[in-house]
Amino acid sequence: MRSFGWIRTRAGRWARDLAQDVKYAARSLRRAPAFTIVAVTTLALGIGANAAMFSVLNAFLIRPLPYPQPDRLVRVFRTSIFSQSWPHSSANVLDYRERNTVFDYVVPWNGLRQSMTADGEAAEGLQGMSVTADFFPALGVPAAHGRWFTTDEDKPGASQVAVLSEGFWRRRFGADPSIVGRTLRLEGQPVTVVGVMPPGFEHQILWGPIDLWRPFAFTPEQRQARGNNYLQALGRLKAGISRQQAEQSMVALQANMPRQTGANRNESLRLEPLQRSTSDDVSRRAMWLAFGLSGFVLLIACANLANLQLVRTAARVREHTVRAALGASRIRLLRQSLTESGVIACAGGHAGSVVALGVIEFVNRRLFVDLPLARVTLDLRVFSFTLSCAVVTGLLFGTVPALLASRADVSSALSDRPRGSTSGSHSTFRHALIVSEVAFALVLLTGAGLFLKGLQRFSDRDPGWRVDGLVTAQLGVRGLNVSQTPDQRGAVLRAFYKVFEERVRALPGVVDIAISSSLPIGGFNSSGPLAVEGRPALEQGRYPEVFAETVSLGYFNTLGIRLISGRLFDTRDNTDAPAVTVVNERLAKQFWPNESPLGKRVSRPPRPGTNLTWLEVVGVVNDVGFPGNLSEPYSRLESFIPLAQQPIQGMNITVRTTMVPESLTEPMRRLTAELMPASPLNRIRTARTLVNQNLGRTELLATLLGAFAVLGLVLAAIGIYGVTSYSVAQRTGEIGIRMALGAEARDVLRLILRKGIALVLLGVSLGAFGAYAVAALLLSLIPTLPARDPMTPIGLALALVTTAMLASYLPARRASKLDPASALRHE
Repeated sequence: MRSFGWIRTRAGRWARDLAQDVKYAARSLRRAPAFTIVAVTTLALGIGANAAMFSVLNAFLIRPLPYPQPDRLVRVFRTSIFSQSWPHSSANVLDYRERNTVFDYVVPWNGLRQSMTADGEAAEGLQGMSVTADFFPALGVPAAHGRWFTTDEDKPGASQVAVLSEGFWRRRFGADPSIVGRTLRLEGQPVTVVGVMPPGFEHQILWGPIDLWRPFAFTPEQRQARGNNYLQALGRLKAGISRQQAEQSMVALQANMPRQTGANRNESLRLEPLQRSTSDDVSRRAMWLAFGLSGFVLLIACANLANLQLVRTAARVREHTVRAALGASRIRLLRQSLTESGVIACAGGHAGSVVALGVIEFVNRRLFVDLPLARVTLDLRVFSFTLSCAVVTGLLFGTVPALLASRADVSSALSDRPRGSTSGSHSTFRHALIVSEVAFALVLLTGAGLFLKGLQRFSDRDPGWRVDGLVTAQLGVRGLNVSQTPDQRGAVLRAFYKVFEERVRALPGVVDIAISSSLPIGGFNSSGPLAVEGRPALEQGRYPEVFAETVSLGYFNTLGIRLISGRLFDTRDNTDAPAVTVVNERLAKQFWPNESPLGKRVSRPPRPGTNLTWLEVVGVVNDVGFPGNLSEPYSRLESFIPLAQQPIQGMNITVRTTMVPESLTEPMRRLTAELMPASPLNRIRTARTLVNQNLGRTELLATLLGAFAVLGLVLAAIGIYGVTSYSVAQRTGEIGIRMALGAEARDVLRLILRKGIALVLLGVSLGAFGAYAVAALLLSLIPTLPARDPMTPIGLALALVTTAMLASYLPARRASKLDPASALRHE
């Protein structure tokens, strides 16, 4: 009990001393408003930049998904020599589900566009997902209203059900709870709403815009199909199974599948935490790089604040020594100085949160234009990070000045030494801080400069087609009679597309129109194996992977893809003519490296019990790249098929125009409503807008990095200016004596600048090593970014030296204009 009382007494005394120190620090800072404002502002900018970048990381990579045990949820990717993130065929995913021993669930999904019609209203386009019935139990979240659809409803003929997202239910139906059991008209068919999911379940950063979920209801043919890879897949790990164990098991399963199923032997599987799959590899690496570089802003701010504290300590040296003479211990003086630094850090952390909020609002406006429910926010995790930054920076910039202040010599400080004079240790530490600031600034400038320059060069690179001047839209032809045969539906589609093309081409300013299954923005949609006539029959599972695109006659001219040899599609390529294809250069060189591909025939491998359908190669076009995707190869093996020979319902519309592209939006929408009322034209954008949206996250990070680099440069310049100005003030008497003895203004200018330039050059020399490391790191993290540019770091180093010299020159020039008599009176 006695020991407990002693502890309580000491704790109470410590708390009283701390409260007294805080009050004293607050009064002291109020008496120095200029110092306080500069210190808090500098710290707010450094902490705000880091808190904002941490918020982005938190939203995409750290914050747990809103599902039970999210660490057990993983994405299942198909891998090959071409990509590490390819989709799957329906047969393969179903095999994974049935044969694996490490997952409770393996769930396929795919994006879904639906058309909803109501009496007296225009058709409304909806975005959603096609999923199997175990999608919801895999994620483990019950419906807020109603229920999920069942396995019995996930079958052909019984799949006319839907589950709505909370956002769509609230926006479209006013959160009416009686929606469960109501019938909607989707794709011209009655569909019963069986449930509504709770808020947050749709997680737009992970899934994109979601209005509803519909059953896949795979047909027997789809369950056997391995030639079309278009499905994404996720799994929930069994209890006690790690991701590494599951990946080893699934890789072994995939390796055994070709012998049993004919799956491709060139492929494997890769598992990734579902949380990480909210962004691709390039975006993740860019976010970590930007976060790391933003830390240099905080380091520069800390160096500036430490210098400010040193100046303030030197100016208050008599105060500290008087307190020491009156009995204050060294620990007491040290604690008082650290308390003042802590008060500044807390104020800077609070102001930094405000700065971070402004940056986050900018990020949200730029990043989530089409995702109203997706947001980067300041949550408890971010506030904890901000508080940690404030505490650490308080210690970083406050410790050394506090130690120096506590070492004040009483006798010398109370003597007649000039006021404000400082010891050699103070001067050495200030110079070290300036060198550090310059080095940190060069590393930050180099990383940001190479990132920005590389992104600009990537955007300027010719992708093999003309991006500008194109309007794009998505169109799904709805309302077809499900009782019709495939040939009958194909005839209806061909007739509609023909009339649609003619009517759009007649619009003012339209040069040409293309209809295609996908666009080369971020990558093509689906792939499959390809057999070559005349070559030895390949073993099942060893066919090369090719992306097959269905395109209209005007596709190549509209996009600006060049013909290399042969011909493009024309009116002779109809249903009565032999099947044909146009291939890209890469495919032609791989299959026929030393001969012409024209007249050669290729085919998709047949399903068991069916015959090959040969496609004659009639033309070769240039390779096209994906200007909206830094993660994928510049081009792929591509085979184009005429729309007339293989019409499909879901297509992309691309129009080249001589007018402002946005001016075609309403005319195209009205035309579609007139020709096919049940088929709304969705997502009307320019191709350039789509490219920018695909690169949006990376471009946004580059913009933030550029802003941080400018901020770091400004802070470094302010620090150099402040130290030089203080040095000039300390040497006023010396300068006066030199000028009284005959020194000219240029001599004084040279005297002041020599030291500043030496420190700057030393900082640049040390920073060059860090800049080289950052450049190498950038190239290793994002190898597709063309960032090999030695002139950029050299130019940035020269800009930094110039800025630093200007920051030193201004106080030096002021010193050179001192009046000797005034300077001597100051002494």
